[in-house]
Amino acid sequence: MTPITTERTLNAYTDEEHGYRLAHPADWSVAVNGGDTTFAAPDGDVSAVVEWDGRTTAASTTALLTELDVDGYVTGFELFMDGTVRVADGRTGCVLECTYVADGERWRLCYLFVSANDTDYSLGIDWRDAIAFAGTAGAMVESFAVTA
Repeated sequence: MTPITTERTLNAYTDEEHGYRLAHPADWSVAVNGGDTTFAAPDGDVSAVVEWDGRTTAASTTALLTELDVDGYVTGFELFMDGTVRVADGRTGCVLECTYVADGERWRLCYLFVSANDTDYSLGIDWRDAIAFAGTAGAMVESFAVTA
């Protein structure tokens, strides 16, 4: 992922219990749900989720691609970026970017996988392809930091 700058105001969210920090648009809601934290835009056109579990980065990446491949709701899946990125704390993570069609509308998906201290984190950002959000998604990915 190419380093991105954005003019959007971002707030930092820190999860002390699970040991990570993420910048997100200031007008988004944040909800902690058992095994994940959901970040949502007021209009519903964009959302993000951070999950943490014991899977390796490779296992998480494979599981996501398999899930998308067998999901009857998702069609027209196209992976257009699979690589590494350096995040805010200096670690590197695996990034997947793709598009898919759901209910006749094209969506974009950006996933970041980072492993640290026996915990594997995933950040998934999902938005309608018709809106310009790639720059903010890139800034969010680059802002991710393991704090534990």
